[in-house]
Amino acid sequence: MSRPFTVTRVEARELKRRSERMRRAGGIPHEVARREWLADMERELRSMVRNYDGSARRGRELLEALIIAEEEGVRAVSEIRHELAEKIRKRKAA
Repeated sequence: MSRPFTVTRVEARELKRRSERMRRAGGIPHEVARREWLADMERELRSMVRNYDGSARRGRELLEALIIAEEEGVRAVSEIRHELAEKIRKRKAA
């Protein structure tokens, strides 16, 4: 049996403070949240390329991530694909 979700008093005060601030000032605009999300996606893709070990499993994960990023509008997808191609060429030459 799982325990119910609980927070400490400090966490509860922080959540209340944030909630009140959002109620007064409003939340984060959608465009700002989307821009940050796309930047995070780009950073994660670059990290996946850096850590690519040549395995089929990682290759499928990377391909899927590249396709999703392209569909969502990450602007650096072609540059990231080029970085991946360079890494694969170097691996084959070695």
